[in-house]
Amino acid sequence: MLATIGRAEKGETADVNYMEVLLDLKPKGEWPTKQSYAALGKEMQEFLEAEVPTAVFGATQPIQMRVEELISGVRATLALKVYGADLDTLETLSAQLKGVIGAVPGVADLSAEANKGKPQMVIKVDRAAAARYGLNADEILEVVQSGVGGSTVSTLIDGTRRFDIAVRLAEEFRSSPSAIAAIPIRTHEGAIVPFSSVAKIELDEGYTFVRREALQRYAVLQMDVQGRDVDSFVKDANAAIAAKVKLPTGYWIEWGGAFENQQRAMARLAVIVPLTIGLIFILLYTAFNSVRHATLIIANVPFAIIGGIIGLAVTGQYLSVPSAIGFIAVFGVAMLNGIVMVSFLNDLRKRGLSVRDAVRQGAELRLRPVLMTASVAILGLVPMLLSTGVGAETQRPLATVVVGGLITSTLLTLLLLPLIYEWSELRAEAKQRAGDPDEDISPLPLTEETP
Repeated sequence: MLATIGRAEKGETADVNYMEVLLDLKPKGEWPTKQSYAALGKEMQEFLEAEVPTAVFGATQPIQMRVEELISGVRATLALKVYGADLDTLETLSAQLKGVIGAVPGVADLSAEANKGKPQMVIKVDRAAAARYGLNADEILEVVQSGVGGSTVSTLIDGTRRFDIAVRLAEEFRSSPSAIAAIPIRTHEGAIVPFSSVAKIELDEGYTFVRREALQRYAVLQMDVQGRDVDSFVKDANAAIAAKVKLPTGYWIEWGGAFENQQRAMARLAVIVPLTIGLIFILLYTAFNSVRHATLIIANVPFAIIGGIIGLAVTGQYLSVPSAIGFIAVFGVAMLNGIVMVSFLNDLRKRGLSVRDAVRQGAELRLRPVLMTASVAILGLVPMLLSTGVGAETQRPLATVVVGGLITSTLLTLLLLPLIYEWSELRAEAKQRAGDPDEDISPLPLTEETP
């Protein structure tokens, strides 16, 4: 076990009240009980929270934590940032929001940063009293700066090295509020008055650090979501916050963490996926020279979507960036199967077969190639589908969508696509016959020479 307190100034810094405990686990085969990494982390977290109730604990992976921190500056899957100018107001709002979000179903590991509690001495100048003695605030605070903090009076030169010479009051005259209160101050008339006559000395709790983003101060609530998808949780949390918390003017909230990166990725995919499908449709039209046949092949996209959604629902997973990428991958394989089927049916029609005969013979002869194309991809993704180790949270959604989408798209390509092809071809022939009754509607002519 290795523990690090704080962090160096290279890259992201961490305060001394933040500690990382790195554990090297034994192989799962040597564990006394059979459980997952997530269950083990939850058990350790509950034990530590019971032993040290004043601390906030969170279980994560080193790389995962670093990635989440680099994305949005927080070390959690989901974070709520409260922006504003006054630190005390931010502290109050954080406490209110923590109580509201804690009641939303699905929240886990909810914590607010304990950035207040640093002891500090506050010295406030009594301007009215200082004016009676003929002193101003700058002269009084200069005594504090020089006597308590120290001021440079000269420089010691030792060869090429230079050292500042600083002076300040002895320890017994600055070690406590009472000692500082007794520091004598000389007025312009030559009278000597104690420091307490012109200033008030108080002990208070200060902030150990102040978070800033986009030139704004902010406080952060970190949390995780279990048992439901993050999108619906955020919607419910926003509704609860709008109903129970009134933000002052100039204060607002934003959701961050890995959720922020997911939203950006999903917004990009919402543009890229339709654009990709549109470009594929154009390529299919140029290849088949038919809008009807290109549309038939594009119909494999909803066939794949059905299986992917069913796969996610059966396994209890939610739509995420890996699953969205899985949908893009399965679209390609599904449309490839559609191209194989439609192009072969068109070849049979060119050989002189009727629509019904071409559909029957084509569905039978293309059964094996379509199944081989789909089975290769499915079998290759089975290890990812059954993975439970590190990285499974990324591999499983992608594999689930691809496997489920290929199963439904393959079945519908073999069963439903030939029927749609027959219906569209017969409908096209009927329209052609109605437009020109004298035109011959015989099957496509044979273009190949038979030896």
